[in-house]
Amino acid sequence: MRKKRIKLGPINGNSPDDRKQYDLTAALRILRHAGREDPQLYTNDSEKQIQNVIDALCDLSVHDGMTGLVNATFFHVVLAREIERSLRTGKTCGLMVLDIDYFKKINDTYGHTVGDRVIQSVAANIMQNLRSMDTTARIGGEEFAVILPECTPEDAIHAATRIHTALNPLLINIDGHDLRVTSSVGLVWTELSHSLSSGALLSEADREMYRAKHSGRARLCHPPLESTMITQQERSSLMALLNEENTHGK
Repeated sequence: MRKKRIKLGPINGNSPDDRKQYDLTAALRILRHAGREDPQLYTNDSEKQIQNVIDALCDLSVHDGMTGLVNATFFHVVLAREIERSLRTGKTCGLMVLDIDYFKKINDTYGHTVGDRVIQSVAANIMQNLRSMDTTARIGGEEFAVILPECTPEDAIHAATRIHTALNPLLINIDGHDLRVTSSVGLVWTELSHSLSSGALLSEADREMYRAKHSGRARLCHPPLESTMITQQERSSLMALLNEENTHGK
């Protein structure tokens, strides 16, 4: 690759001949390997080109290249912030972990290109069913996580059920292959009586997700709702909701 150098100047009052050179080869190589368009194509202004490259690298540093969702590193930053806000405001925050069922079989049968398309389709479907304040990330392989801020446990169950229902099953046609994809979901929420790290809360959601796997897959699992403060009518509504989600999981 030919090295791309851009001259800027004058800088700090130096003479016009004393111009600083920037070698953008490494930055452009990173962006191209990630499948990003060359950010220098849209302007002939040297300073604007530098800023475009910086902006593109910043965007790449917080997003997953395959799905466009935020990456795991940025996700943990957001989750830690939402846990802290939950304790401060007294409003619980929900956390979902979602894993595509039998994904290895999809890769082994159809190849990794099809597997990547399945991941992208699941990511797009999740995004279609979120509120603007929610955050979703691809946190590894075929595993996703969703932060549901300012959700009561009941509201979190409603939201998780909506997302889970839209994904189960997800019918995808890729290169002539008709795929029926399902996902297992674990849901937890913050406890207002004590703080958990983002890693600890994610581990709890992971355990619920694996419980869904072991229960037959294509299911949503979460801790029991325990509250002596809800009315009988509210309790009946919650029981109906739980029955509904169990029906969708079968």
